[in-house]
Amino acid sequence: MRSLFKQIRSVKGAVLAAILTIGAGIGLLTALPATEVLHAFSTNEYCGTCHTMEPAAETFAKSVHGGNNSQGFVAECVSCHLPNSNVVDELWVKGTSGMRHLFGEYVLQMESLDYEELHPKRTEYVFDSGCINCHRKLEERAKVATTESPIADQTHQIAFARKDSDSNWQCSSCHYDIAHPDLKRSMRLRDEERMREMATLLGVENNG
Repeated sequence: MRSLFKQIRSVKGAVLAAILTIGAGIGLLTALPATEVLHAFSTNEYCGTCHTMEPAAETFAKSVHGGNNSQGFVAECVSCHLPNSNVVDELWVKGTSGMRHLFGEYVLQMESLDYEELHPKRTEYVFDSGCINCHRKLEERAKVATTESPIADQTHQIAFARKDSDSNWQCSSCHYDIAHPDLKRSMRLRDEERMREMATLLGVENNG
């Protein structure tokens, strides 16, 4: 009888191992296409295709992160706007945010994003993981900063000191528009130009 139980347990163990192996294989096979799809729809060029994103793309190009630096380095939009964690998490954020943008662009026919509404919520769609990934030694320099250190390191020392005690602490809490300088002004100028064009068009139609 014991021999029979041992055989049953060994069969169960083999079946379980086979299921786990197959599951892991399927997971790896599905993860690869998912990563490729994520990459294809995450380029800076793709992110700037919606006209509501044009002000963001234009101001980004003028920023330090957008190539306006001595090295010519250009960050990816997803470096800041997707969490640098795992494929599942990244796909979820990409999918949900992408659907909102597409719905606003093509269903609601939005002319522009609402800066006044979205800007206070920036910590919800700007992730610290991207900042940390590129600026890896920032906190180390801040910890040993002195009065003779660069002012940026001294300022970050003050900021990092409240990192653990402030539940709302994020890089974007202080760095408002570092990747999109003058975004609010750019969007306002675009709105004004659109209103002038509409007024001109209405004037032509009324005169006609």
